[in-house]
Amino acid sequence: MMMRARGRDLRAMLPAAVLTGLLIALAIAPASAKINWHDDYDAALAAAEKSDKPIFVFVYLSDQGGAFSGPREHIRLDRPDTADARHRLDVQRMLNETLSSPEVTDAAKMFEAVKLDLLDPASDAVRRRLQVSPAVDPDPEIQARVAMYPLTVFLDQTGTELFRRHGCMPALGYAAQLQQAASLHEKREAVLADPRDPVARRELGRAYMEMDPTPEDRIYDSAVEHLEAAIRFDPDNATGANFDARVDLAILEIPESPEQSIPRLFQLQTEDLDDHRKLEIQYYMAVAHFVMEDYKSAKQLLREFETDDEDSPYWDSPWTPQALGLLEYIKQIGH
Repeated sequence: MMMRARGRDLRAMLPAAVLTGLLIALAIAPASAKINWHDDYDAALAAAEKSDKPIFVFVYLSDQGGAFSGPREHIRLDRPDTADARHRLDVQRMLNETLSSPEVTDAAKMFEAVKLDLLDPASDAVRRRLQVSPAVDPDPEIQARVAMYPLTVFLDQTGTELFRRHGCMPALGYAAQLQQAASLHEKREAVLADPRDPVARRELGRAYMEMDPTPEDRIYDSAVEHLEAAIRFDPDNATGANFDARVDLAILEIPESPEQSIPRLFQLQTEDLDDHRKLEIQYYMAVAHFVMEDYKSAKQLLREFETDDEDSPYWDSPWTPQALGLLEYIKQIGH
């Protein structure tokens, strides 16, 4: 049980390298104008069909108070005062800080944007189409997530959902989500243009993989589907997509099956003739040993990233900071 729980915690490590570079870029984003919000969802959808841009819908509950009746009578507004106050604070932070920040307004240029106030009676139809509601689910285990507003729904230009993110986020984190959604949309379009392109399939599978998926959820299944398609459409590794997809799948299985991923990663490292993923594979082998609580093996792999040699491939590898961070964490927990 401890190993499985720790595996779930470590899922956050999988996309870290990509997001680190992204956040650094966003941190130096220049100031820009405000987000060009559409008046309603249908206007955003009509604009997206012309611009071919994806859409993001910022969904929130305004500070109108009161209770619904009629078609919305199932919506409960009897949340505790503390939860209501927290929600209102989150909404104000998002509206006044996050959504007005230069990082977010710049990233939002890649989208058609619209706000959806669930306390506006005019939102009923769109609320049903997007399957969003402030109703509190009777199941206590999912109650908090269902009621977690604000949320953002990311969609392609046709209104097909890509993914959604719940809760209040700081500017850099929200801008990173916008960048991720835009990248995912671009890669989906490439696959739709040529479904048998193994490189496009691998790129899309990797994009899903970097979204912190959980086994058996839609994002995880999409990652596996496209990575397996890349292998299928490039049986001889003519494009390199076959190899990269097999590495990605081995990494993806670490949280649930670390004991199986280690020999697969080791074998893949021997196939990496140009060493373009050697250090990445070494890092994730260490992660797998860590998940299995084999700290000695994990440290042995991670210590190789400690170097003062500027000519060493470890010196400027993007995986070195993560490896040294994990090594330090293992020391801090007394191993």
